[in-house]
Amino acid sequence: MVLEQMRRLCGWHFQVLGAGVLSDYELGADTRGYLTIQPKAGKKVQGLIYKVDQHCIEALDEFEGHPDVFERIEVKVLDESGQYYNASVYMEKPEYFGGDFVKPEYLHRVIAGAKEHNLPQDWIDFLKTFEK
Repeated sequence: MVLEQMRRLCGWHFQVLGAGVLSDYELGADTRGYLTIQPKAGKKVQGLIYKVDQHCIEALDEFEGHPDVFERIEVKVLDESGQYYNASVYMEKPEYFGGDFVKPEYLHRVIAGAKEHNLPQDWIDFLKTFEK
């Protein structure tokens, strides 16, 4: 979610559309020390909605290790005005979900991105629960 990182990966080939909510998914640690999502009825994940071009998709696929490490799947995301978007998200294979730590430098970037984009304070507080 940090704009600086998106600029490094995609240059100017993206636009931030705003905050979004992915319903029926949960955020959790993976076994490598990063955060990932998995389907979970009744849960929600907060994040950003980006409009990207093919150049950016290719750069993100490479960065995320798609398709070997992360799958890119299509989901529906709700924005702040109540509009749904068809969106792509990266999700690790289910067997890697359920780690017991998140790398501090990575978590710092995630929290910084949430703050940078004014995501709700309760979501930022939730992210902080991954600190050890």
